Amino acid sequence: MVYDPSLDTLLQKVWDGGRISPTEARRLYALPLEELGALADRRRQLLRREAHGGRANEIVTYIVDRNVNYTNVCNVYCKFCAFWRT
Repeated sequence: MVYDPSLDTLLQKVWDGGRISPTEARRLYALPLEELGALADRRRQLLRREAHGGRANEIVTYIVDRNVNYTNVCNVYCKFCAFWRT
C-alpha cells in the first residue's frame, strides 16, 4: 500500500477513540488487515479501560456453556461431541 497522508487525521481520530462517518469507515475498509486489526485492538483497549468504572482489569467473568442433548440419536457428527450414535 502506498502511503496516503490524507489518512493521517482519520487514523489519529480512530486511535483516539473518536466517532467516524460511514464515508470514513469505507476508507478504513480499504486498509491492510494488519493496520485495521491494530486500530480495532486500540479501540478495544480504550473501551476496556473505561468499562466498569475503570476497574475492568480487576473483574473476571465466565460463561457456562452447555449443550443439552435430549437424545443420543444424532446425524450431525460434530467434531467436539462424543455423545452421538446412529
